[in-house]
Amino acid sequence: MAHVAASTRPLIRHKTLWAMTGLVLGGVAWGLWYARQPAAAGYVAAPVKVAVAPVSQQPFTRYLQAIGELEAVEEVSVPAEVGGRIVELPIESGQRVERGQVLVRLNDAPQRGQKVRLQGLVDNAFVRLDRLKKLIHSNAVSREALDDAQAQYTTARGALQELMAQIEQRTIRAPFAGTLGIRKVHVGQYVNPGDTLINLIGNQGLYVNFSVPEQAMAHFKTGSPLLIELDALPGQPLTAVVSSVDPFLDSSRTLSLQARLQDPPAAALPRMFARVRLPQAMPENTLSLPETAVTYSAYGEDVYLVQPALDAQSAPTVRRVSVKTGERRDGWVVINQGVAPGDQVVTSGQIKLSDGASIDPITSTALAADGGTQP
Repeated sequence: MAHVAASTRPLIRHKTLWAMTGLVLGGVAWGLWYARQPAAAGYVAAPVKVAVAPVSQQPFTRYLQAIGELEAVEEVSVPAEVGGRIVELPIESGQRVERGQVLVRLNDAPQRGQKVRLQGLVDNAFVRLDRLKKLIHSNAVSREALDDAQAQYTTARGALQELMAQIEQRTIRAPFAGTLGIRKVHVGQYVNPGDTLINLIGNQGLYVNFSVPEQAMAHFKTGSPLLIELDALPGQPLTAVVSSVDPFLDSSRTLSLQARLQDPPAAALPRMFARVRLPQAMPENTLSLPETAVTYSAYGEDVYLVQPALDAQSAPTVRRVSVKTGERRDGWVVINQGVAPGDQVVTSGQIKLSDGASIDPITSTALAADGGTQP
């Protein structure tokens, strides 16, 4: 009997333990259920403060864009036409010069010595020719002698003119008015034919050269106005007009164009990188929104559309709708599909929203002061 009593005690203890565990779990479950009852019965989340804006219809301009480079209307690397030693360099780097102004003189002493000799030959040939012309009327000389004298005079004069041209080649002048670049040579230096002496940029303005694909060529015509943006001049758009259209496409099926800048600033220089934009007006009924109204997800672009309150006691709500966007400019974006004129959309504070959430629409200024979150 004692053995039976001892064997039943562990069984009783196990049953007691299971009973106590059931009571504890039941109490926890009841507590969780009870804690949820107020929310299910009447709790309503506070409306989220957001900024809203209407879908507007306004003039909007789209742009065809291209990449280009600036080029001076007049620009040349002044070369040496003949070889020689520099004896005079009456210029400085960056100097403004006029057309015909002397830039470099090469040694021409040997040529000037030859000039004296040839000038003597020309003068002697002229005197002899003049004498024979007077004697020919009296038949004192033959016609053959007169022709020979004429040939000698012409030959001597031609040799002198050739030498004068060689002397002139040793005086390098500015082909047009402009501004000099960095001087590349020095007095006493020997230069060879074709060596660059200095660069010269004219005062006649700047071109912008660019290319467009064949699909866009119909939009670019001579006289088309352009907007030009330079990295060196941020926030200072320039204007240009298409001045030339190449009649041939290159091997990549692109069309080369050239436009002339209107009143380019002094800071705009040849070889600068340029962004070219051709403005094109869009239909007057184009719908647009602030760019901040558009949110992005794995499914595309969306906006939160404001739904009016059902009554005076309720708050407006939002509905998430998909949209298709178009051109963007100055913080605005064209909406091609998804909203209608006059619709109100959330422009700031979307991070706290979900589909169907209640909102408290306020101005962007008030939202910023209240610490609202930007998307």
